[in-house]
Amino acid sequence: MLKKLTAIVCLASLTVSLSGCGSVFDKEYVAVSDYKPPVSVERSGEKISVSNYDALKAAVLQLVSDGKSEGLISFDPNYKEDYTNELDSACWEIKTQDALCAYYVENISYELTKIVNKYEAVVHISYVDAGREAGEVIKLKYSTGIEEHIKQAFAEGKTKLPVLINRSSYTAEAMERLVSDVYMKSPGLAPTAPKVNVNMFSGNGIQRLYEINISYGMSDEDLKARQAQLNALNPFADMEETLSNAAEGEKAVIACEYLLNKCRYAGEGQNNSIYSALISGVADSEGLSYAYAELCRQLELDCVVVFGQNNWQDYCWNIVEIDGDYYHIDVAKAITNGIEGAVLLRDENMWESHRWDLSSYPACKGSLIYSDFR
Repeated sequence: MLKKLTAIVCLASLTVSLSGCGSVFDKEYVAVSDYKPPVSVERSGEKISVSNYDALKAAVLQLVSDGKSEGLISFDPNYKEDYTNELDSACWEIKTQDALCAYYVENISYELTKIVNKYEAVVHISYVDAGREAGEVIKLKYSTGIEEHIKQAFAEGKTKLPVLINRSSYTAEAMERLVSDVYMKSPGLAPTAPKVNVNMFSGNGIQRLYEINISYGMSDEDLKARQAQLNALNPFADMEETLSNAAEGEKAVIACEYLLNKCRYAGEGQNNSIYSALISGVADSEGLSYAYAELCRQLELDCVVVFGQNNWQDYCWNIVEIDGDYYHIDVAKAITNGIEGAVLLRDENMWESHRWDLSSYPACKGSLIYSDFR
């Protein structure tokens, strides 16, 4: 005897929490664990067997995680509940309480069939659009390790990076700041500072899926060509012996002198990329700061870009760590006014003309000066 019941659960694309805002950025962690559904499921070929409600939810979620558009679920004979209600509840709960489903599942439907004393359901899953694919989602148990995936996205010129984290406290805005920090630490990963927008999809508890959208303001061909030029650049090729014996302060000065010899200051708001500074040879304070930070990275110096003001105009420079102390480096000022009054400066040396958020950057109180190295 064969009876067939058909039910459709139409689930509009529901985002439990969706937010995002654009920002301009104005090779660590390696313990990466794959995301897994909360309950394991038993398979027999393409059929998934379930014996309770938790296993039913895990089975549907497994189909979504695998990117399947259809799957067969078999109910154990001892499964005593109302199959239709259980399927309705499982599909709805998964769609509204799982971040991966909120991100790219459009609707779920099923066909329930009774064969003698056993029920089977064919589950159908449709997805939001072709731009969201399960295989492209990075799946992590914790946020540890996400920096490496962001670096790889920059290096490969990706425009979208969806990351599912099973336990995460990052808001969309905090994720944008993290992406910004990754770029700031390694600006050589991209020829220009990307614009980034993060949409966040929430699941049950602290499960989050972050859709990181990246824009470089140029075609893929131009992006690859410019990145190839940056990758081919070896600024310290002729200085290996000198640098092998150089102190950290000496390295900081050498990096600044390199830019003095290779680049001219363009004025603010023009040529504000690392590509402009290192390849075109003309850049504003932002572009020069990105370039200096990258040169410091290559010399194994910790360096950050400072976003502040100079004479009440938006302006950028760097803070570099040398032997445990911090110093200001203003490359644009070094080009226009001379290097001695622009490198290895303390906070009090900067206050006459510069302003910055003191709480966001380390205090610069070191005792070194330019003449210690020249």
